[in-house]
Amino acid sequence: MRWHFHYPKRTSFYPPDYESPGLGGCEASLVLLTRALAARGHQVEVFNCCYKPGVYDAVTWRMAWELTEAPAPDVAVAVRFDEALWPTDSKAARHLFWMLDDRTRGPATFARSFGAQGGTVVLASQAMQNRINATTLPIPTRLIPLPVETDRYTHPTGNRANICLYASMPNRGLDAALALWPRIRAAVPDAELWITGGWQLWGFTNSESDDRWRQILDPEDLPEGVRILGPRPRAELIEIQQQAALTLYPCRFPEMFCLAAAESSTAGTPVITSPIDAMTERVHHGHTGILIDGDIDHPEVRTHFAQAAIKLLTDPDHRDTLARNSRASTAHLAPDLIAAAWETLARGGTP
Repeated sequence: MRWHFHYPKRTSFYPPDYESPGLGGCEASLVLLTRALAARGHQVEVFNCCYKPGVYDAVTWRMAWELTEAPAPDVAVAVRFDEALWPTDSKAARHLFWMLDDRTRGPATFARSFGAQGGTVVLASQAMQNRINATTLPIPTRLIPLPVETDRYTHPTGNRANICLYASMPNRGLDAALALWPRIRAAVPDAELWITGGWQLWGFTNSESDDRWRQILDPEDLPEGVRILGPRPRAELIEIQQQAALTLYPCRFPEMFCLAAAESSTAGTPVITSPIDAMTERVHHGHTGILIDGDIDHPEVRTHFAQAAIKLLTDPDHRDTLARNSRASTAHLAPDLIAAAWETLARGGTP
């Protein structure tokens, strides 16, 4: 089958960016899914603001403007935004819309244009379905989660260092993690908080990312035991994820899937987070991780976060149980399985 993916966001990237310096969740998912579809024998082309057009892992990456000159595909996938939609007179055999955030404008516009023709909105989570349900519009949907490279996480889940990992974007709760950190450090003196990621994942330069960091914190005035690692090459990030004892993510952002949490679980690193939107799907309280109710800006809630982290750091048996459960819970996210579900949907079946 011939697949066309259209992602018109005006942020330039290309597949090697996935390995270094890294990509945001939407862009990383696009790289992994298209690569997996190509590995299954499909002809796949991506039309975006490509930094360097070419063929990568059997996927052809082209400039967005070339879409108007391309022959009609078997499957046309509009990615994330209503600007990605094909014209209503498109000759594509099947139209799909890939919802990758909490915005419903794109899915609603897509449903009005292609819903009667069998067009389907692909959702990554029940949290997205809840957003769709709130619109009261008749939008046909199918749930297929985002892919994670599960085969790259092979380290044992036990015998981890007392490292707490914060791996989400800094503006989504890092301030709360830093505020509660001294309590953890006082109880577990050798504990460290490692912070990865940064705005380079969204296409910002190092200087622009530095500017944003300075708006959030003073790198010269961090609590004891805190290390800012910044964006790391994918192979190094995976090693870091597998060294950590737990992922600490007090969250104030409406996560619609959260690849950072999914990757941590795949690494066998239990997540302590807030029960916001899709976080309740990534973390099953008491089985794969810990969910802490309440506003992360409230002192009592921060105390509960600190207590949960201290318990896992000082109770390795409990932590190891959560770690094993975490890794088992993400086996279904392997890219080939996710691509197979898309393939079945495109052929008219039920993934």
